[in-house]
Amino acid sequence: MKKILFVDRDGTLIFEPPVTFQVNTLEEMFLLPNLVSSLKQFVENGFELILVTNQDGIDTDANPRKNYENINAKLFHILETEQIKFSEFFECPHFEKDNCNCRKPKTGMLDAYLLENRGKIDFENCYMIGDSERDLGLAKNLGIIGYKVDFDAKSGAEFSWKYITSEILQKPRKAQYSRKTKETKISVELNLDGSGKYNIQTGLNFFDHMLEQIGKHGNFDLNISCNGDLEIDEHHTIEDVAIALGNCFKDALGDKRGIARYADSFSTQKILPMDESLATVSIDISARPELVFSAPQMREYVGDFPTELLKHFYQSFCIASGINMNMKLEGENTHHIVEISFKAFARCLRDGVKVLGNDIVSTKGVL
Repeated sequence: MKKILFVDRDGTLIFEPPVTFQVNTLEEMFLLPNLVSSLKQFVENGFELILVTNQDGIDTDANPRKNYENINAKLFHILETEQIKFSEFFECPHFEKDNCNCRKPKTGMLDAYLLENRGKIDFENCYMIGDSERDLGLAKNLGIIGYKVDFDAKSGAEFSWKYITSEILQKPRKAQYSRKTKETKISVELNLDGSGKYNIQTGLNFFDHMLEQIGKHGNFDLNISCNGDLEIDEHHTIEDVAIALGNCFKDALGDKRGIARYADSFSTQKILPMDESLATVSIDISARPELVFSAPQMREYVGDFPTELLKHFYQSFCIASGINMNMKLEGENTHHIVEISFKAFARCLRDGVKVLGNDIVSTKGVL
């Protein structure tokens, strides 16, 4: 799915003269501060760049095509020296009085492109950056978030390219997931870049305690609410929470760009002890779900949690999240064995989702 940054030209990429509101010569062309470094970050984070500009009366004496194209050529040459390329370039040549269908904030410039790419665009990760209310209006009409550049802001650079880039690229990786069946009603909220805050209510006290380990030791903000048919048994609650939690992780990770992918950058496993018990866990966030699991024989219940569902919890999570996990548990005390499995699982998730750069860690180019 395409992540797209729609960008205006005058006043957004280059300064717009305050009197004429039109750049007529190369001598008048100056880039906005932090433009190149910001666009480079977007490209490195997998965004496609598309230019969308209103150019009043292009091809007229007031706005000669040659001047316009010379400025574009110089602008694109500068950007391409930093490996920044616009994949598409759309312009409206009309005046506002012409009442055309292509002038921003109308979407006419983009209608054919959007139709051609139907089903290929991730609109939740598309943005419009411009310097006018028309640009924000286009964003609204496209159903995406718009940002208005204001390099003259007296309050500082709060609407600069640097600020906007940080707002978009460094936003917390969050997801919400709800699931309602005749057996359970579940809501999960997850922030991968949280601080370990959690609120867990599933109706099963020991299960709540184990899910708290994921928030605490994964350093995730995690809220889980489940109302299940515990009058029948625990199976539906535990299974459906795993499915909802797995989907939340998958959604929060997005295209997985920059993540470590494996348990950490130096090894592929976490070995954690708890008294006499030991958990050895390896994960690969690869969109190829698989669980290899081994554990010693345990008593039937620990608290109100049936131990036969421990493997099933992890299996359901792996399928929903697209994670490959190997888990080997050793020990004698059932409480210790189950608890250390959740702690090691959380530590692996914490290291696997850690952002280490901008690349997708796969020779395929996707995860």
